[in-house]
Amino acid sequence: MRKYNKGLTFLLITAFVLAVYVSAAGFKDIKETDWFAEAVGKLSELDIVNGLPDGSFNPQGEVTRAQFIKMLVQAMDYKKIDSVSFADMKPYPASKPHWASVYIETALRNGVIIKAEEGDRFYPDAPITRKDMVMMICRALKLNPSDRPNPYFDLEESNGYFTKAYDEYLVRGIPMNGKIIFNPTGVTTRAQAAVIISRLVDYKADPAGFVKRMAMEERFASGTQTAEDIALKREMEIKKALSDPDYIMEPIIIIERDEEWKEYEYFKLFFENETDYSDDAEWKLECVNYKQLNSFEMPRPNGTFVKYDITNWRPLGSEYKNLPRTCSYILGTNYYTTQALIKDFKIYPGMKIQFKITVKQGLNERVVYKTVEIQ
Repeated sequence: MRKYNKGLTFLLITAFVLAVYVSAAGFKDIKETDWFAEAVGKLSELDIVNGLPDGSFNPQGEVTRAQFIKMLVQAMDYKKIDSVSFADMKPYPASKPHWASVYIETALRNGVIIKAEEGDRFYPDAPITRKDMVMMICRALKLNPSDRPNPYFDLEESNGYFTKAYDEYLVRGIPMNGKIIFNPTGVTTRAQAAVIISRLVDYKADPAGFVKRMAMEERFASGTQTAEDIALKREMEIKKALSDPDYIMEPIIIIERDEEWKEYEYFKLFFENETDYSDDAEWKLECVNYKQLNSFEMPRPNGTFVKYDITNWRPLGSEYKNLPRTCSYILGTNYYTTQALIKDFKIYPGMKIQFKITVKQGLNERVVYKTVEIQ
């Protein structure tokens, strides 16, 4: 498969493409920029996850086995079974069953939990390990173990189910020093569980489509997207917009670095699908973590400087259709901020610059956050 715009070196980028979910914004400890915000918002709307009484979500809190089973059972839309098969679900004849006993029994009857492996007790209030989480989602989705090579550095022996979850983009591991770590005995946070259950929901609806989309998004996130990826993403967004008049297409933002121009610029930013919008749409760019980059000055021939503000609204739509592909922003090596700030504000390798791209159409807005690491 050919690379997009061959000859250019893509920067390593981390993209956070976030749909606006009112539910996620409603939790006081979740920001739109959080990597798990979209998943939490979606599951909240589906009534799969709930917040705490104080209005928070507690994303870094540990998830118990009972809590994860409840999310999984609701996501799979199983018919609930009210019974007790584990001794610790109803320790004494007169005691009330554990609050999650129905969900645990339902999971047991649907093969998500294996009684022979668990024994007489389920330990519902113990934190769920990553190993158990992956086994449960594989069983729920009826996935067969994979015989492909083990992708995880910290697993001495390959596990076909762990590999299958990796291959299907359900659990991709933890990047660490160039390796992929599985950490089977590690516990799961509420944020991590929300992302995994969100993926399960999407995979259940369309396995092949989910894998194709996740693989494409992973290439976009790493800066290795192809021309075919960009064309497919544009096609997907146009279809969504045609089926829903209120839908605002996701801005496809590409970051490129030209080795021939590295003495003069760090990178270029391109808005790939700017012609796909209607003429009443606008967009703006903003650096959210280094405000100094929102304005820059360029020299005039007479020795003075002209100031530019990158946060101004810009048009989208048909006026770009007959124009060649143009760059929307350049981070230059010499003129990247104002002359008053440039002496004290320096760009350095490893610096991570976070951009907020907002598209506005009528009363609706769509936001994309993209973080670029300087190489």
